[in-house]
Amino acid sequence: MPKIIENTIDFFIFLLFYLKEMVIANLVLARDILSPVMKISPGIVKVPIAAKSDSQVLILFNLITMTPGSLCMDISDDKKNIYVHGMYVKNRNAFEKEIKEGIEKKVLEVFE
Repeated sequence: MPKIIENTIDFFIFLLFYLKEMVIANLVLARDILSPVMKISPGIVKVPIAAKSDSQVLILFNLITMTPGSLCMDISDDKKNIYVHGMYVKNRNAFEKEIKEGIEKKVLEVFE
């Protein structure tokens, strides 16, 4: 299969994945806003990243920030860690794993 078609298919799959993540995050946030009891557990997590290029880091940073309930706050000077504020950080390791195995993995697959 030609590389451009393969890349286009990967990008389309990535868009569907991100759209799914956005819908889920919006529904969870809407549920908590409309609920009389807040279920949030905010926290800041240092997430080690495998992204190597500046564009990969920028894309990852922006996509995490655009997802409701999470906000990238800073990048370490060596660009190996990002600091993410999450509204639902019940377990720091699980939160980190969710980012690394979810959006970061997809970003690295598509934007290599």
